[in-house]
Amino acid sequence: MTPARTGLTRYTVGLPLLIALLLALSAADFRQPQNLLNFGGQVAALLIASLGQMCVTLVAGIDLSVGAVMSLASGLLVLQSDPVLAVAMALAMGAAVGVVNGLGVAVAGVHPLVMTLSTATFLQGLCHMVLPMPGGQVPPPLVAAANGDAAGVPLSFVWCAAAVVALGALTTRTRFGLHLFAVGSQPRSAYLNGVRVRAVTVTAYVLCSVMASVAGIFLAARVATGDPNLGTSFPLETVAAVALGGVQLTGGVGSVAGVVAGTLSLGLLTNGLNVFGISPFLRGVLTGALLLAAVSVQRRRHVGL
Repeated sequence: MTPARTGLTRYTVGLPLLIALLLALSAADFRQPQNLLNFGGQVAALLIASLGQMCVTLVAGIDLSVGAVMSLASGLLVLQSDPVLAVAMALAMGAAVGVVNGLGVAVAGVHPLVMTLSTATFLQGLCHMVLPMPGGQVPPPLVAAANGDAAGVPLSFVWCAAAVVALGALTTRTRFGLHLFAVGSQPRSAYLNGVRVRAVTVTAYVLCSVMASVAGIFLAARVATGDPNLGTSFPLETVAAVALGGVQLTGGVGSVAGVVAGTLSLGLLTNGLNVFGISPFLRGVLTGALLLAAVSVQRRRHVGL
């Protein structure tokens, strides 16, 4: 794809490299192998969820329910001792949420912000009914799959690699990927050229929610317990990651590589706060500021996102 289609610029790629360089030069603890290994586990859930957010952003949508999906997935995991059944329930829940969001946006014509915020509110309430407070035990095989290693390689990197390869192949090597960009760029033209715009939009929301479920499974397995507030910060963070990665919130422009760069930027900032012992509450301030900056420099076709 052309740079115009991917949204990649030297600033997109250079930001995580610059942050990593500054941290490496100013903090000896950042260069410690254990910190670098922990960093992979810290960004894995955000990367997986952000790749899903990219799918709806490419069709000029947005999904604010990803955090609630993650939280509910963690609650479902601790309800089942069978890891296969637990994962199946979480993924099925994610797919169902995606269908509801997609139909609401593509068929009923509800604005994506309103639709997904309503869904998020419903799911968060449901999550607190399923799991009123943090607790429960995630099946041990899933805990091992999130915290173990294979031939010395942390499995968190395997989760990241699998998500990147899968979404990269889907968006660049399939007809569906081409349709995502077409619907986001010019939905009317895409429709006139035979693209099933509604079906593509619904599928994008399903992919987003399923990826959020996967992220919730990983994060719950990493901490080995369920938490009804597990994904609270992720709606803003996933949107910030895709925006920092050059994905246009008006649709039709973006890439997996850009999302990886945006996620690494946010992850490095968080890691830097931990290394320097700065209050974690500053993370929200920085995320909001970076999102505002990234959106402000994006081109808009109309007032709104």
